[in-house]
Amino acid sequence: MLRTEKQVALDTVINSSLRSIEHYRWTGDSCDDEQLKTLLNKLALHRQKIVDKLAPQMHKLGDMASSPDPEKLAVEEIVTQIKATFSEDEKDALLTSLDEFDSQLLQDISEAFSLDFDAETMAILRELQQSVAEAGKQRGS
Repeated sequence: MLRTEKQVALDTVINSSLRSIEHYRWTGDSCDDEQLKTLLNKLALHRQKIVDKLAPQMHKLGDMASSPDPEKLAVEEIVTQIKATFSEDEKDALLTSLDEFDSQLLQDISEAFSLDFDAETMAILRELQQSVAEAGKQRGS
């Protein structure tokens, strides 16, 4: 069965969010700064709570969200670690990688906004968009 444009867009947002959540957690575990680690885990948990609200919206559209590809996640982590290792400032390189994930997530949310979702789904998407902006501010990006 083919997915509708709305199902594809919402699944893309969910997957992009889950990838960013995983990357936040991984980045927190990769850095030596306990304060930053705590912040990143808090931001990941907050984002997870919002994403958990999107799954029922996907069900309303008659589908289930797919899961991020674990191999792709592993490759992204390896690439990030290599970039961080060879950079002058490892912490800055790790934080820059979060900006890249957040930028992609914002683009996916923006594309979803162009579709005619119900008010509840649009409110959750706006909440997710706001959380991404707030995460950048809290990280100092």
